[in-house]
Amino acid sequence: MTSSIREESGRTAKAEGHKFEHIVSGMLTEMFSHKFKVEGASNTKIDVRSDDSRVRLSVKNPSGKNTQIGLYTQKSFIEAMDIIDTDILDFISKFFGGDSYADYPRHRMIKSDIDPALNEKFTQFLNNNIPKLLSLLATHGNKNQIGDVNFLVWATKKNDPNSVLLVDLSEFKQALSQGEWKQNATTFEFVVQGKKLFHLQMKGSGKKFTNGYHSLMFHVHSNFDTKYVKDLTVLKELL
Repeated sequence: MTSSIREESGRTAKAEGHKFEHIVSGMLTEMFSHKFKVEGASNTKIDVRSDDSRVRLSVKNPSGKNTQIGLYTQKSFIEAMDIIDTDILDFISKFFGGDSYADYPRHRMIKSDIDPALNEKFTQFLNNNIPKLLSLLATHGNKNQIGDVNFLVWATKKNDPNSVLLVDLSEFKQALSQGEWKQNATTFEFVVQGKKLFHLQMKGSGKKFTNGYHSLMFHVHSNFDTKYVKDLTVLKELL
């Protein structure tokens, strides 16, 4: 797939996602006789919320088994995660790339190009910061974003509101303590009990070798455990 096709696909997915948020909002309003509305603001992780804000939802309408949950320039990720360790900064620059690595394919180094000790140190950094990463990716967002999400709504069939799952993010966060980040040649993946829940990659699309191209892109996968997947009716207890 060419970069331009990927970009167009991304714009289409964003438009479809916003339309689906309105569908979910309307469905919940009718289901609970309680007003839900689309948040619409760009400075929050919340997509849909009840009018009293007791229910705050992030809505995902993927075309497959995974979808983007976070996209950060190297600078914004470093700021969001309060990174000052020079080794971690060095790894981010090398693995996610930039102008300093023009001699390497795609202007980035891969696992085999980097000192094993540095690979291990960044992997350990991810594993030491699992709760903080979940806050960044799923519930709170970065420091200039407002509000927090308490449930993730996931459409198991694209554009079908009757197919949605409800993930309790408080219980999801607890389950992540059993997981581990592992490094592959060009990506990282987060695995819980043998199932991949997240992966991290260099974005690698859009205008080549820009800050956006070399951003950190996180995806969430639908390998959810039944212990934190709830029926939509549990929301009634909060309304």
